[in-house]
Amino acid sequence: MPKAHGTYYDFLKRLINGPYRKPCEHRIRRTDYVCGLHRRNLRVEKESRKENLDLYRSQSEKLVGELLCSAEKPRDDEFPKILEDLLIRVGIMPSIDQGLLADLNHLIVSGDGSILRTAASAAGKPTCSCRSQGIYRCQHDRYYTSPTAKWCYDAHRDCFLFGDRYYHLVVHQNGHDLPLLTIMPGGDESDYTLSLKAFDRFLKAARENGLNMHIGVFCGDGHHDSNAHYRYFDQKKVSPVIPLSDNSKKVFPHLLDERGIKLDTDGTPLCPQGARMRHHQYNASRKVHIYCCPAKRNTHRNGKSIYVTHLNACPAGADCAPGSSIAPLVYLRSDTDPRLYPPIARDTKRFREIMKQRSSTERCNYLNDAYRLDRSCRNADYGLIRLTLANIVEHAVVGYLEALKTCSKEKLLNETLHKFAIIYREEYLDTG
Repeated sequence: MPKAHGTYYDFLKRLINGPYRKPCEHRIRRTDYVCGLHRRNLRVEKESRKENLDLYRSQSEKLVGELLCSAEKPRDDEFPKILEDLLIRVGIMPSIDQGLLADLNHLIVSGDGSILRTAASAAGKPTCSCRSQGIYRCQHDRYYTSPTAKWCYDAHRDCFLFGDRYYHLVVHQNGHDLPLLTIMPGGDESDYTLSLKAFDRFLKAARENGLNMHIGVFCGDGHHDSNAHYRYFDQKKVSPVIPLSDNSKKVFPHLLDERGIKLDTDGTPLCPQGARMRHHQYNASRKVHIYCCPAKRNTHRNGKSIYVTHLNACPAGADCAPGSSIAPLVYLRSDTDPRLYPPIARDTKRFREIMKQRSSTERCNYLNDAYRLDRSCRNADYGLIRLTLANIVEHAVVGYLEALKTCSKEKLLNETLHKFAIIYREEYLDTG
């Protein structure tokens, strides 16, 4: 092996092993574990995962309870913490200094998961002699070079891939997509739990690195549509922008009260004539959604704002509340069912505008594909290093493109070399 190649992988191993610890015969270094052969049975792992599910409590609900209880605890001083701090100090902080990340008191953050295909073989090596006996599909354990990779369904490619799922948080500002965090614990973990873990990790990483920022809105797809997410984000004072999952739309009789309010399949109240009511406003102080008559709409005439009744939009063709400009009204508290009635209603213009920003995560996935990270390594740890470095490169590229708007390439190069010369002199020459 060439010396440079060996030095590169020695550095990666030191990074994965984390801070130095005195050698101990009872402790196995992380690289000794992830880089060896692993005796696994993918079928047994899949069945045991199903057996460990709690029928009366979802995994996300259980995780939310654990995260809220440990919210003030610092992160473990392990390998992922090093990468998270590296991204913040080398990527996020310079972007803040350049003004690429602004409005830090009300960030709109999007999250999404994807799959990094492993270079490890999906077939493994047999541990038995069944093949010599003509048995080619036995159920015995096999040796794999990846300790965590599993068959994961990729909805974008509509196929199964052998690898590990990762999840990243991205913020879109001023036409740029800036990654905030990437986690990849390994295996086929769903976005329901990965999103909560990633959000909690970033809050802790930002706090421990002194970043004065607050996430005001979290945007995710239908794979984040669970009661646990709304309970978690309500505790964090974050407004979730998540569409209802097609698999969970139903009638909600538990919300009907003595007033006899009727609801559509997505929770929108129906007027006395059976038409879907129009969302009028959200009272943040009272946490109440106000729905009004769908036939009465606001318009401007002669410089005044007035409400006009469109009888052709009413199934009965008549005004059932002529004494009011917007009645009949229905008041629904968001805490009655936070999932159905989030702070930002789904049928509003603001909800649709925020959902458009979620495409930033898709563009980051595309860039990761462009870097050809698939099948670049055999375990999740090496993959997470590459994904984090790709995030840092995205910050650097955005910063470089913005700097070119006010500075030439030659001047920018000279300024960069001058900064490196100052750092070198301060770090090495002045200290002797």
